[in-house]
Amino acid sequence: MDIADLRRLAGWALVAGLCVSAVVAIVALVTDEWSDLSWRVVGTSLGFSVFTCTAAAGAALRLRAPRWAQALGGATIGSSAAAFGLLVLALWAEDEPLWRAFGIAGLAALWTSHASLMLRARRSDDSSAVVWLTAVSMVTLGIDTSIGMLAILEAFEDIDDTDPIERGLAALLVVTLLSTALPPILRRLQGKATTTPAAAAFGAPPRASGFAGEVAEVAARLEAMDLPPRARAEVDRLRQLVRNAGA
Repeated sequence: MDIADLRRLAGWALVAGLCVSAVVAIVALVTDEWSDLSWRVVGTSLGFSVFTCTAAAGAALRLRAPRWAQALGGATIGSSAAAFGLLVLALWAEDEPLWRAFGIAGLAALWTSHASLMLRARRSDDSSAVVWLTAVSMVTLGIDTSIGMLAILEAFEDIDDTDPIERGLAALLVVTLLSTALPPILRRLQGKATTTPAAAAFGAPPRASGFAGEVAEVAARLEAMDLPPRARAEVDRLRQLVRNAGA
């Protein structure tokens, strides 16, 4: 499975979840009967869509990343699966400890998927500013989610004034949003939007020069397209030829 397949899988999961939720909502509105079953079905279908997308972010990182980053991709998939499983259990069992466990797993899935997306967007020729912004985005959201987990565990019940904590979390969230939005803008301003996908991928080696480099760039452009399986097999053969030529 490649990046295009993962995107299609996440897209279809989102479509399926939204359609099921819409059908249940329409039936409930027409019949004027919102029941616990309706809310459970809507919550389950939406949760399936959301956590399939977060898991896909981790799976995409594992496809093109160094070994140390692949561990993060695995953690993203695991936390997403745990969050969805706990959501289903909490919805249908109506147990408060299960809701707390879901909250912690959901925050973990949120942070790991965000970190996976940020690392997946890394380019081998990123500027130091982009590298630092990527790190800041991951760290600040990590702090926010960690404190959110502590709040779910009622770690702040003995604190009389939580207003400074809330203000600090809000400020960190703003920093997260800014540091997440700036890297793609800076890449475009620095003229790196034209870098080919294969050479630009996080942790990718430098491009080959000469004819082999041109073939590698063609293969990268083809890989970014929505090609049938047989065509993708030919792209893989091109890549193998390039590797053999550089050996």
